[in-house]
Amino acid sequence: MSMTLPQPRIDVPVDKYCIYGFGFDHTSNDYKVLRMVQDNYASSPPQAELYKLRTGTWETFTGADNFGKYSIPANMQAFLNGASHWLIFHILASGSRKRGIVLFDMCDEQLRVMKLPDNISLGCRVKARLGVSGGLLSFMEYNDERQDVNLSCSIWLMKEYGVAESWTKQFTIDLKAGWRFGEIFCFRNNEKILVWNRKHGRESVVYDPKTHRFINIGGIFKAKDYLLGKNTFVESLVLLDRVNSTQTYQNCLRKGQWCDSKERKQKKMKTCTRERRLSKAQEHS
Repeated sequence: MSMTLPQPRIDVPVDKYCIYGFGFDHTSNDYKVLRMVQDNYASSPPQAELYKLRTGTWETFTGADNFGKYSIPANMQAFLNGASHWLIFHILASGSRKRGIVLFDMCDEQLRVMKLPDNISLGCRVKARLGVSGGLLSFMEYNDERQDVNLSCSIWLMKEYGVAESWTKQFTIDLKAGWRFGEIFCFRNNEKILVWNRKHGRESVVYDPKTHRFINIGGIFKAKDYLLGKNTFVESLVLLDRVNSTQTYQNCLRKGQWCDSKERKQKKMKTCTRERRLSKAQEHS
């Protein structure tokens, strides 16, 4: 089931672009979409609005007012621990840039900044992506020695969430054979990396870090395709085309639990009644 969101309130001028965050708030049983309209040069704080499935409308969000000194270069979120994460550039007073992570917590609706260690944050000239692997935040950086070929890329994992010192390099992928990773990457079975290869017609391929092999799994990404974000698929019974559907779903669950409890109570009463009758019959006999 899918649905089309109502028209956002904030327009996007030519010199600005949109960043989206999507996730589930387990405290209110609601799905939310964060939309931030950002200046290309991060000269002013982004304008933001929040869509909630429960209300079915866009609401003004003021939590981004203090983020004028940060720039989110790519609209690729990594959803973990109830929060959307993006890589950011911190614009320093000297004009230089330092890399970090900004996250939006779907539950308390707060934007926060997460630091990266210097050996990652200072490498702003290389391409980088965030992802999730085995319940851990992952970081992939492309080490470019030439502009036309990515010679290698490294995978890092944040072993302890929120602790910058816990980032650990897992392995480095050799790309000297000419393979180039595109915009899409994720982890498959927590062992293999699913990517697409721009060198061979944008084929879907899997890289196995144990054997260092690239395996073609089929599927071609057309030139018009563009991935705005990715998320973990979770089955649910939520009816997306109905306002307050999540609350209705919870009410149905509670009603079902009450009915089940009532039925068990009735069965228990019947059982006790039969036992009392049997006991009295045995006494008379």
